[in-house]
Amino acid sequence: MTADGEATTLLDLFSSSGVLTDHPENASYLGGLASLPLSDLLATPTTLSTQSHTLTASLNALAHTSYPTILSLHNSSSALLNSLSSLDTSLNTLLDTALPALDDVARTFREKSGPTVIEERQRTRVVLEQYDKLRDLLDVPVLMDTCVRNGLYAEALALAAHATTALDALSTIRSQGGGGGEPPDSDGSRPRLPLVSALQAEIASSLHAMRLLLLGTLHEPGRKLPAFWKAVQFLRRMQVMPESELALAFVSARIDCLQNALQAVERDAGVSVTTFSDGTLTGGNTADREKEMDRRAEDVARFLKKYTDVWREGAYDLVTQYTTIFLERSSSSHGSTSSSHLPATMPLPDPVIKHTLPSTLLGLLLPTIKTYLGRAYPHLAPLATQLAYCSSATARIGMDFRLLLSPVITHAVIDGFVRDIHTSAEHEWPTTFAKHVSGHGSTSTPPSKWLVASAQPLPALSAISIPPSSAAHTPPQVLTAFAPLAVTLNTYLRALNRLRALAPMGAMDGVLDVLNSALARNGEALLGYAREWGGDAAEKEVVRAVGAAYVRVLVPFLRRAVVQGVFGLAYDSEAPRKGEDAQQVGGARLLMDMLRNWESWLSETSS
Repeated sequence: MTADGEATTLLDLFSSSGVLTDHPENASYLGGLASLPLSDLLATPTTLSTQSHTLTASLNALAHTSYPTILSLHNSSSALLNSLSSLDTSLNTLLDTALPALDDVARTFREKSGPTVIEERQRTRVVLEQYDKLRDLLDVPVLMDTCVRNGLYAEALALAAHATTALDALSTIRSQGGGGGEPPDSDGSRPRLPLVSALQAEIASSLHAMRLLLLGTLHEPGRKLPAFWKAVQFLRRMQVMPESELALAFVSARIDCLQNALQAVERDAGVSVTTFSDGTLTGGNTADREKEMDRRAEDVARFLKKYTDVWREGAYDLVTQYTTIFLERSSSSHGSTSSSHLPATMPLPDPVIKHTLPSTLLGLLLPTIKTYLGRAYPHLAPLATQLAYCSSATARIGMDFRLLLSPVITHAVIDGFVRDIHTSAEHEWPTTFAKHVSGHGSTSTPPSKWLVASAQPLPALSAISIPPSSAAHTPPQVLTAFAPLAVTLNTYLRALNRLRALAPMGAMDGVLDVLNSALARNGEALLGYAREWGGDAAEKEVVRAVGAAYVRVLVPFLRRAVVQGVFGLAYDSEAPRKGEDAQQVGGARLLMDMLRNWESWLSETSS
């Protein structure tokens, strides 16, 4: 009972001591004491004392027997206490100093290097995800080069399209992934991946090589329409140039090829204007010179025949190929658009190409024909036939040039006849004169020794004329009495016989002018000899007879042979003698003057 008189239980008494109730075991034990009977409570002190002595004895025995262990345990406990104190200090330092510094460093690293690391990780991830595609793309340039070298252009274009699509997909994936920290280009787009740029450069190089090969195909000789069609179609699919430029490239390439072929023909033939000039003839007499000229004319004719054949084939093929590839595709373009990857409607090439192509092609033929055709005389007839056939063949493709051939052939005939007369007749007469005529008439060979045939008597002057009933192709018999005139007549007749092979009507005036000029020059030379001769009367009569035979027989017969015999027109025997017509020029004027001078001299010497 307390001082205030209230009763206090044992449990309350024990609970008032904080030492006894600090541990849960003590509280449980004290709570159990309240339930014990009095006898047990009375025996409890003795029991507790006995247990205390027992425990004390046990502890003493344990301390005596296990003191090393207890000392070690004490040392370990002290070391553990020191370690825990050091750990506490280190942890406090870590929490207060090291971790904030590490956090600052990590934050700085994240701010500075984080995007680069993230981009690199994204790139690595993209490469890993697209590894199979990248491996296939790396093989594309090699495969394209192989296809281009082997002519597999369709496969090369398919590989290029596949690679372009795949590379665009890679660029799209990269842009969707953030693209890293690289700055954008000036147009705002992300820069390309180095791998994409390298592959695109190699693909572009292969396509460039393919384009060069296709354009080179257009320059190859011997190629036909299917090869050109294929090459042009691939060039269209590549879209490397507009249609007009492609057409111009095709035409230019084929014209260059044709030019090379024509130059090869000219080079193989070894012809030139200087080579076939008349001054290079080596023959000593007229017959040898004519043979040399005929041989050279045959070489020129052979060259022109081959040249014309090559031009006809090349021009016909070029126009046909150009028309088929560029002008006649509209009807078939719709059906082949899906398979050829071409647009449904394609612009036609520049019409200027079509309009200038014929003149360009003719510019390769006509200048050469104009230059060498006259040198092929007298082998012009087969060449004229071949040129007419060539014109007819090209007329089917809209390139008829027959109207351009007529003046060329006419000029060639006249030019050839001029050279023929110059080589034969005009060379024969001066040669004969040089043998018998000197600078002084008194020292020349007497006319009776070389102007007349010794076996025949000299015909009367009145009998020297052409019989009215004589034929145009029959030489007058009276000229057989004058050997130089007969030889000269034969040279003229050989020239006219060669002219008969091809004698266009447009050439008659030119031929007559050439003949008149040659006859006038030879007649003037003979007249000069007649005037200078100072011998006796008999020799004078020989000169007069020769002159009469020349102006009254040889000249009219040759003019009639040209007009009537060669060209088949009516001949007016008085044409060269009619008045002093002011309109007569050239050879006709010279011949008229020569005839008038001869008749005047004959009249003067008749008395």
